[in-house]
Amino acid sequence: MIKMLFLDLDGTVRRTKSGATFINAPKDQEIIPGVAEAIARYPNHQIIGITNQGGVAAGKKSLEDAIAEQEYTMQLLPQLLEIYFCPDYEGKQCYRLTTDNVIRYAAINFEENDLQRWQGQCRKPNCGMVEIAVAQMSLKVNREESLFVGDRSEDEQCAAAANIPFMWAADWRGV
Repeated sequence: MIKMLFLDLDGTVRRTKSGATFINAPKDQEIIPGVAEAIARYPNHQIIGITNQGGVAAGKKSLEDAIAEQEYTMQLLPQLLEIYFCPDYEGKQCYRLTTDNVIRYAAINFEENDLQRWQGQCRKPNCGMVEIAVAQMSLKVNREESLFVGDRSEDEQCAAAANIPFMWAADWRGV
């Protein structure tokens, strides 16, 4: 069985360099101090980013910019195995990024991958992105020894819905 470390991204792992509230340009981001040290405490975990990207639905950034933003995060933090993000408010879409691939889960993909029960459940506080990530693992996931780290109540609710222990970002980073 494998253990997973699910990380919310904005406010937990990364922040803007510009001081803006949200990342609006892919390279306007930096890793928050303490993140690398915190990740190092989980050497036997698969590390997965989980993030809502409502800026796409709000028209503040393009889908292409959201993809480029996640790709840049993976460059800054190479320990990330994958990032899942939901660009719509309804939770009907989920994108999975790896270092060499972008996969879009939407109506047809959900059916093809036997993931239809998570369609409409991908936006946090729902746990669809976490469940899709778990479904992609070739081995059974040990949820009790996995962890979800976040900085907002929607992250905590997502972890609870997925039956995964939760930790607040500031406690996890040790600040």
